[in-house]
Amino acid sequence: MAEAHPDTTFPYPIPARYQCIKLLGHGGSGLVYKAYDQRLKRDVAIKFARSPSIVSRHRLVNEARLLSSVDHPALCRVFDVGEPEIPSSSLFMVLEYIEGKPLSKLQKLMSVYDAVKIVHSLAEGVCRMHAAGYAHNDINPHNIMLRSSATSKHPSNKEPVLVDLSIAAPSSPASIQRDVYQLSSLLLSLLTEMKPEQFFNQPMTHRNRLPSELSRIIKKALSLEPNSRSRSCDALQQELGRWLHRYQFRQRVIKLGAANAVIAVIAVLMFIFLREPTTEHVLDGYSTEQNHYAHALVFAHYFQHLASDGQTQKAAEQAELALNHFDDSVSDRPDKLQYHMERADFILNLDRVFSNAQVTTILLNAINEFGEPENYDDVSTAHYLLAKMYLGLARLNKEQSHLVERWRDSAVRSVNAAIKHQPDVDRYQELQNEIRQYQSRGGTD
Repeated sequence: MAEAHPDTTFPYPIPARYQCIKLLGHGGSGLVYKAYDQRLKRDVAIKFARSPSIVSRHRLVNEARLLSSVDHPALCRVFDVGEPEIPSSSLFMVLEYIEGKPLSKLQKLMSVYDAVKIVHSLAEGVCRMHAAGYAHNDINPHNIMLRSSATSKHPSNKEPVLVDLSIAAPSSPASIQRDVYQLSSLLLSLLTEMKPEQFFNQPMTHRNRLPSELSRIIKKALSLEPNSRSRSCDALQQELGRWLHRYQFRQRVIKLGAANAVIAVIAVLMFIFLREPTTEHVLDGYSTEQNHYAHALVFAHYFQHLASDGQTQKAAEQAELALNHFDDSVSDRPDKLQYHMERADFILNLDRVFSNAQVTTILLNAINEFGEPENYDDVSTAHYLLAKMYLGLARLNKEQSHLVERWRDSAVRSVNAAIKHQPDVDRYQELQNEIRQYQSRGGTD
C-alpha cells in the first residue's frame, strides 16, 4: 500500500511565513512542497527529510551545505535550513523553486545541439561540485529539471538544473569517474535512447542521431579502460564545449557563405527540388538532412569556381565546409544512397586542393561509413559506388604498387557484383572497362 502524504499542508508545522501550495513529489530522500515565502514574496520549494532519523537529518544538512557552497545555474540554490516547531521532527530546507518539467518527462527526442548544450551545462555544474570537493553520485533525468521561460518554449532556451543532491558525498577518483560516466550516459540516452551496453554492442545503430565526433566523446567517457577514458569532468565539459563552439561557428559560416553565394543557393535549391518533384509546396517538410545536403551542394559548387580560378586556399576552406555538410547529411540519413554518391563524387575531385594522403584518409572514412552495399535498397548502384571509390583509392596511391593492387582488386569485385545484379547498365560496363584499362596500364594514368 502506497504511503500517503498531505497534498496541500506541510507534514510538520514550520514558520508561518511559508504558505503551502502543493506537494511536488517524494522519494527516498524526502518530501518536496511548493510554497510561497510571504516575507520575501517569492515561490520556493521546501524539502523535508523523509524521517526524523539521524541519517536523514545528516543527509539534508549535507545537501544544504553543498548547495550553499557551490554557485552555478545548473545547481539548485538553497536559501535556508530550519527545524520544524515540534520535538523530534524532520529538518526542512528552503530551496529555489524551479519552474519547469523534469527531463524524464520529455515526450520526444530533442535536437542533437540542444541535448549537447544541456549536458554541457550540467557538466559545468558538476565540475564546480568536484572543485568544491563533492561528487553528485546520482545524475539521471528524474533529478534534472528544465527551467522554463515565460517567453520561450524551445528546449535550447531551457536551462537544466540538478535538483537532488541528497546522496552527494566528498569526492574520490571513483565517484568523480561515476559522475563522468552518468553524464555521458545521459547524453547517449538523450540522443539515441540507448543504454551504454547497447551502444558498445551496436555502435552504428543510431548514426543519424550520433555524429562521429560525439560518438567518440561518449565512448571515451564511458570506457572502462583507465588509459582511454575521460579522467575528469573538466575533460568531458571541455570536449563538449569545443563541439558546441564548432557547431555554432559552422552555423555562422553557413549564413556568411550563403550571403556570398546567393545565386548558387537558388540554383542548387532549384536543382534539388526539380530532381525530386513533389506535389507539396517546395518548403513544406524541408528537413534537417535536406538543409545539410543543400548547404553541402552550395559549398561544393563554390569550391569548383574557386579551384578553377586558382584560389586554392579559399577553395580548400569551402571544401572543408562542404565536407562537413556532406558528413552531416549522411549522419542524418545513413541509408540514403544519393548522399553517399554526391559526397564520393565530391571527394574524388579534392586532389585539386588537398594532398593525395589527405584525400585518401577522407575517402577511406567515407567507405567505412558507407558500409555494406546490401544495406541499401539499390544494391547494384551501391556496389557501383563502392567500385568508384576503390578505383579512386588506387589512383591516389599509384606510387605504391601494393596499395594499387589491393584497391584495384576491390574495385573489380565491386563492379562485377554490380553487373551481376544488373548486367545491362551502361555505366557499370563503362566502369568495368575503365578498371581493366587501368590494370593494363599497370596502374598509371
